[in-house]
Formats: sequence, structure tokens, C-alpha cells
Amino acid sequence: MLEGRARALFSSEPLVSVPARSPWGWAMDALRFIARPTPVFTRHAWSAALVAALVTIFALDLAVDWLAILLIEEADSTLGFLPTPVEGEGSLAQEAFFALLVAPLLEEAVYRGWMSGRVAALRFALFGFAAEICFFASLWARPQWEPILAGAGVVIALLGFIVWLQTRERDVAVPAWFTRHFAALVWVSTVVFALIHLGNYEALTHPLGVLVVTPQLIGGLFLAYVRTRLGLRAAIAHHAAYNALAMALEEWG
Repeated sequence: MLEGRARALFSSEPLVSVPARSPWGWAMDALRFIARPTPVFTRHAWSAALVAALVTIFALDLAVDWLAILLIEEADSTLGFLPTPVEGEGSLAQEAFFALLVAPLLEEAVYRGWMSGRVAALRFALFGFAAEICFFASLWARPQWEPILAGAGVVIALLGFIVWLQTRERDVAVPAWFTRHFAALVWVSTVVFALIHLGNYEALTHPLGVLVVTPQLIGGLFLAYVRTRLGLRAAIAHHAAYNALAMALEEWG
């Protein structure tokens, strides 16, 4: 029965209205999800209610981030454990293109796209993670291996996309293990999502330096909630808006 309900997450069933909740109701539901992630089984159309819910969750994400950053920076002022950010080598336009378009699309596709539970989406995530391993390996590889590993990552990603296009209408079943272990899958993938952002900083000199990616950890959990409750497009919008705000604060703060 549960598996049958899970199949409806991204099925061909009609789009339904977003549940009527107050901002407080959405905030409490998001916090309950973070404590114990659960899959949902309905699809929502874009509407004013969906945008209002997204704005509420986005504001909550920022508030929790702000509190966490405040506490971490206070501790860092005494212990000095946070690493230095890596200076971007591209222009502002290039950085904006990556932060506002490429990163939200690719990272949500890989780290949250699979949350539909459908076999085709789970398979695509495996290709995505394999491609990402190649990309990161190229950063630390010897110069002669960098283009080979990066090229392998591109090939794997394209192959995964092609396979997904060919199987997305066929492989729509949701494995029983997916629903059973959904919470653990969300937590683990969110930790991985946060840790990859260590690449934005210089090498750690203190074990507590890993706390520098706490905002990505918090944001990843809220993005998982948005993806399951409001849809993948809403998660992409949330991600892009967060990056836009971060860039604006860095540029003009």
C-alpha cells in the first residue's frame, strides 16, 4: 500500500492544490521534516499559495542559517578554526552564471532529483554521483590526468541523462527499500552535498573547520523539504535565490 502511494510522487496523476497552511504551519512542517524526513505522494501546480509557501520556507532557512553562522563565528573569533574562502578566478558574470543557473540545476538534479523514488531517477543519481567523483578527482590529480578525469565526468553525466530520457516513462516503480530508508538517504545525501562545498575554501587546518559548510548542511535539508513538498522546480528556485542573496551580500556587503 505504501509503495503504491509512493509511486504517485512524480507520476502522471493530476496536479493538485498546495495544502492550505499558515506560515507557522509550513515552518513547523519543515522542521518536522528535518528531524525525520518523510516522502510525500502528491504533485502541485505553480500558484500563489505555492510561492507563499516557498517564501516562508526560504525565510526560515535564512533565519536558521543566520543563527548558526552567528554562533560559529563567535566561536571562531576565539579559536580561529574557519578556513579562508578560495578567491574566484572568473568574472562576476561567469560566477553569476554558475551560481544562479548551473549549480541550482545540476545540484538539485543530482542531490534532490532522486527523491521521487522512481527507479529512473535513482539510476540518474548514480550516474550523477559517479560524474561528480570524476570531477573532484580531477582537481587533485596530476596535470596529465586532469582532462581525462574531467572528460570522463562529462561523458558519464551525458550518458546518465540519455539513459534517464529513455527510461523515465518506463521505470516509474518505487522500490520498497526507498520508502523504508528515505530519512537516512536524505541525511546522508545532504551531508555529502555540504561536504562538497569544502572545495570553496582553503585546506582545513582544524577539525572544527568543517563547520564552515554548516549553511550548506542546513540549506540542503530545507531544499530536500521543498523538493518533496513543493517540487523540483521550486527547489531549483530556492537554491538560485539563496545563491543570488549570498552573491549580493558578498559583492555589496
